[in-house]
Amino acid sequence: MVSCEDLDEGSLGAVTGDSYYADELSLEAGVTGVYGLLEFANWGVDVLAAYTGADDLSTHSGGNKWVFSEGDTFALTGGNSRLIGIWENYYRAINAANAFIEKAHPEGVDEAIVNNAHANVYFVRALLYFRLTTIFGDIPMPLSSIPDYEMEKTSSRAVLSQVISDLEYVEKWSTTARDTDVTIADGHATKTAARAFLAKTYMQLTGYPYNETDKWTQVKSYTKQIVDAGVYSLMDDYMHNFGEPWENNKETIFAHQFKLEAWPINTECRWYGAFWTNWMDMFLEWTFYDNFPEGYRKNATTSTISANAITYAHPVNTKLLYGTIQGTPEFVNIFKTNNDMPAMRYAEVLLMYAEACANTGSEADAINYLNMVKRRAYAGGVTTSKEVLALGAGFWENADASVDYTAADLSSTQAIIDAIVHERACEFVSEVGGNRWLDLVRLNKVGEVTALRDAREIPLVGDPSNKDLWYAPIPETEIDLNPNLK
Repeated sequence: MVSCEDLDEGSLGAVTGDSYYADELSLEAGVTGVYGLLEFANWGVDVLAAYTGADDLSTHSGGNKWVFSEGDTFALTGGNSRLIGIWENYYRAINAANAFIEKAHPEGVDEAIVNNAHANVYFVRALLYFRLTTIFGDIPMPLSSIPDYEMEKTSSRAVLSQVISDLEYVEKWSTTARDTDVTIADGHATKTAARAFLAKTYMQLTGYPYNETDKWTQVKSYTKQIVDAGVYSLMDDYMHNFGEPWENNKETIFAHQFKLEAWPINTECRWYGAFWTNWMDMFLEWTFYDNFPEGYRKNATTSTISANAITYAHPVNTKLLYGTIQGTPEFVNIFKTNNDMPAMRYAEVLLMYAEACANTGSEADAINYLNMVKRRAYAGGVTTSKEVLALGAGFWENADASVDYTAADLSSTQAIIDAIVHERACEFVSEVGGNRWLDLVRLNKVGEVTALRDAREIPLVGDPSNKDLWYAPIPETEIDLNPNLK
């Protein structure tokens, strides 16, 4: 848990007094405060320290990069400052969410308005607990703002059950208009976002360490609802998901909203800056790059010939540079931007649906929806946004023999699943959800893919086959405060 000082600091931007919530305006102010803490917890790349054990991202061993190389080499320690940052900032936001849920019950305000406000806060709590338990495993799970300094850990399975419960509340009570009109963009939770993250949560339950394969039924149901609704869609240009002119677009189901303001509302995004010239916190592993399918997506998101690629002797990730270049609208400085960061895109819904279809006997549907994402990524082999535009709106909905998988190509269920998982790896590389790491863990493939690690990467310290190393250690400072967290 966080210390008393941390909790006091966390009250910035969050109002929690018993008498504060008197009307709709004060409710929205409270919701905004909780969202502010969510964005503050995700403005940087702390969480990448927990995901670098995957085979997509790597770092170098010099300077302050040890916090990322620990994860990359399976040697995370309880003193890792990035893990401490995750823990403290996530629990700070959870504490504010718990206080809101307890205290925000104003008399005389329409019940639907109150329930919608609570739905937003339940969504924040669910998202943070999902990330915490998939990073740390068993964790303390306070559902009250009253501190318990001797709280014991809750099993990861029970935490995910709470995540599901919170998201079900959101699905029931959210009234955000974006569910039917994607031109409305206020950064709030929606029924669609709840369904997408419910599907993601159930998908984690299908694999290690839970192995509840019956949950593919729920994954399929929730994602099919989103697909059948026909509200969201893929952007024709893959890169239009990562720049200011296209924020909160028709593919964005939920994004972390960033805007630099005066302290304490300090929510500029440093996620993009992690891949910027002078920081270079992260670049791509060689094996991952070599297996990355050719086409527009690879051309737009990677480089082996830039100055940085030569300097660091690795392919660099050019996907998240928009807004860190002076002159672009969202530029703050060379390592900060006002750019939002997508946390759930329609592409992820399509690929979750495809994988659910493959696991429930609907192989033809699985290949069909996989091919939609694959076509958009390849984009006819063109290399510029102007050429993508010339392909026509919705080009990815039409069969393309030059890139489509066929039933002959993917002649078994496992082959279909493998193709979907590989597509997910390339589609979401370097995004906030840590999808590649989560996939490798749930599919029990961490050791298998690490065995293909290129000799040019930092030498491993820990054994990737040791499943105890698949979860980050709880920070030592927290165990010192509460030995029950050992």
